[in-house]
Amino acid sequence: MKVLHFDVDNELKKHLEGEVTDKSLQDFDDLAATKLEVISIKSASNANKETLSKFSNLKLLVTRTVGMDHIDIDYCKAQNIKVKNILDYGSFNIAEHVFALILSGARNVIHTQQDIHRGKFSYVGHLGVSLKGKTLGVVGTGKIGLEVIKRANGFEMDVLAYDVYKNEKAQKELGYKYVSLEELASRSDIITLHAPLLESTKHIINNEIIDLMKEGVILINTARGGLIRTQDLIKSIDKFRWVGLDVLEDEKSFSKDHPLLQFENVVITPHLAFYSDASVKKIASETKKLISDFI
Repeated sequence: MKVLHFDVDNELKKHLEGEVTDKSLQDFDDLAATKLEVISIKSASNANKETLSKFSNLKLLVTRTVGMDHIDIDYCKAQNIKVKNILDYGSFNIAEHVFALILSGARNVIHTQQDIHRGKFSYVGHLGVSLKGKTLGVVGTGKIGLEVIKRANGFEMDVLAYDVYKNEKAQKELGYKYVSLEELASRSDIITLHAPLLESTKHIINNEIIDLMKEGVILINTARGGLIRTQDLIKSIDKFRWVGLDVLEDEKSFSKDHPLLQFENVVITPHLAFYSDASVKKIASETKKLISDFI
């Protein structure tokens, strides 16, 4: 079968089999598209009717992601295109990045750099926040959320969780407590988001929820940008000690003029929480397995 992998960087290229391109679906205008029967993509590709219609012989679409909100599932069903995702390529990778974002703000790793580069070597004015004894609110207790909770236990944090589907087995094993989103918002010192982007979860962090949060709260999002209503976050940005974002609501149109870049208490990483030496190999092997199983 004719296979092409889209959105492939140099590190992943080393481990994938078959033809690759760094282009996304919307940027691909090769006439060879009509011959392709299998493609794999990342979230940078918008797999909608417009972009998929050029692949007239497409039989399998593999997204090298857990989330599938960038794919028009209804169109794929109508065209008999099978859609497969990678259920887990190392949830621990994202959990580790969550704590990288938390600690970089809580212990002033980022803020001290301006003084350091000016030749000022002093702790004065950079009082940190310890994690021990603080309350972590985890929104979404799927695989990634649970990996975050495991690490929070290592820091001796108290953990609250919110999820429509309660994992009572994990709750008992890891010692966290399920509460409402409103209670989580009002009691947590740090809040981290791990829910999928659905109609029911879009803008789950909004004015009403932010108003309930403590002054000086830390907010982390490594899930999907649309979980946060950006304009509401900006409106109340002074309430937050630190906001760590690996995803943005409008990341496909990101530029140096993005409004969140003007705030010193915001750090943004370019959707790389998943991206490690371990995850690249896992993504490649899972992609190859999904394709070979289908064939």
